[in-house]
Parts: sequence; C-alpha cells; structure tokens
Amino acid sequence: MDVNKPKLTMNPICTIVESDIIKAAIQKYNSYGSEWEKAYFDELSGGFNVYHKEHQFASTGGGGEAEKIVGKMLAKLGKQVEFLPEGGNKSADLLFDNQTWDIKYIEKASEHRMRDAILDSRKADNAMFYFVSDSQFVKLMSAIYREVGNFLKKNKINQLPNIYYMDKNGFLKLLWEK
Repeated sequence: MDVNKPKLTMNPICTIVESDIIKAAIQKYNSYGSEWEKAYFDELSGGFNVYHKEHQFASTGGGGEAEKIVGKMLAKLGKQVEFLPEGGNKSADLLFDNQTWDIKYIEKASEHRMRDAILDSRKADNAMFYFVSDSQFVKLMSAIYREVGNFLKKNKINQLPNIYYMDKNGFLKLLWEK
C-alpha cells in the first residue's frame, strides 16, 4: 500500500441515491413532447429548463434574457423549471415546486413601476424580482410595504402573491409571504 497516495472513501448509498435522482430527472426532461423546447439540463443537480413553444420572452428591456438567466440559476439549484405558455397578461411565467411564478426584471425600475409589477404578479402564486444593482433593493422593499398596506386596508391581502428576490448569485430570498 502506498502511504503517499490519498485514500478515497465514498459512501455507496449516497452515490446510488444521487445517481437515481439524476436518472429520474433525465427521464422527466426527455419526456417533454414537441411543444416544449429542452433548453438546459444541469447534470450535477438534476435541475432543468424547458420552454413551452408558446412562451413569449420579451425582446425589449432585458426581461426575456432575465427570465432565461433566472431559469438557469434555478436549474443549477436543482429546480425543474417549466416556462409556461402565455396567453396575454393572465399567465404566469414559470412552474416549479408545484407553484406558479411571475418573473420581474427591475434593474432600472422606479418604485411606482415596482408596485405595478407586484399588482401584475397576482396572476401567479409567487412573484420573483431579479436585479443586479443593490440600490434597487430599498425601492423594492418600499414598494412591497406600500402594496401590502393598500391590500390590508381593502381586506384583500390574500390576493397578493408571495414575493421573492433572486440575487445575482442565484439565492432566492423570501421578502413577503401572505
């Protein structure tokens, strides 16, 4: 036995379970039919992105690209993300973890625009705001507090979605929960 060579120890149970999870994810990813575009598969986590052919990525303002970035970050976290078909303004953007999500890219948005985005996100279970500039965070929190206050006054607080923020490193943080 060579004492200078590091000894590798592996837990065969973990390796088998991880392998089975990845195999199941690959099988699910490959099961999507022709109405879906298979966009990304993360071999480490088993997360993936599939785009429904009727999903509309915005071509202006960076929103469509932001959706793709967020989707890929979620997949790297092991989320199996479906970009849903869109029919007007009544559809959520994504489905993962058995919940619908509306993605809002607000890199240069005013607080008023953020409040509008919160109202628009009521079509989904959850709103996810994405931006890179840390300066937007204060405006987002102010917009959330104002909209929550408005809906509390109207006794309609249950109409707001849960509100999350995804930072530039891919961490998903809950900011408000109904």
